[in-house]
Amino acid sequence: PNGETPRVTPAQAARLRAWNGLDWALYAHLNRSFWRRAEAFGTTRLREEVARLRQRRATLARRCLRGGGPLPARAIADGRLRPFQPPGRAQILGYALRAGLPPGERERCARLATPELQYKDILDRRQFGGGNVSN
Repeated sequence: PNGETPRVTPAQAARLRAWNGLDWALYAHLNRSFWRRAEAFGTTRLREEVARLRQRRATLARRCLRGGGPLPARAIADGRLRPFQPPGRAQILGYALRAGLPPGERERCARLATPELQYKDILDRRQFGGGNVSN
């Protein structure tokens, strides 16, 4: 509220480092692994693949999404596509599908726009038969 950054005591900082130690070790390992593999793949080739992926994503966004990009959750009428909003100030954006998509294309576009919690529920139903569905 007053714009000040909260102060962390040295003891709190030590506890935070210990608490996040495993996360940091995992991140550092995966980061090193990624760059080793990226070099083996070829950085020029990787840049080209990333550019193609971004181009394809932009094409699909124009074809599938109302507005072509993310929207505030309150602007998404379809509850299956509305992202969960955690308590607090953070606003999680989501995607609304364009009107008038043919059924097959609508299904394909919905798969790309489904938020992670709803997508996890779909995977749970597929894998376990519907017993593990969060609300």
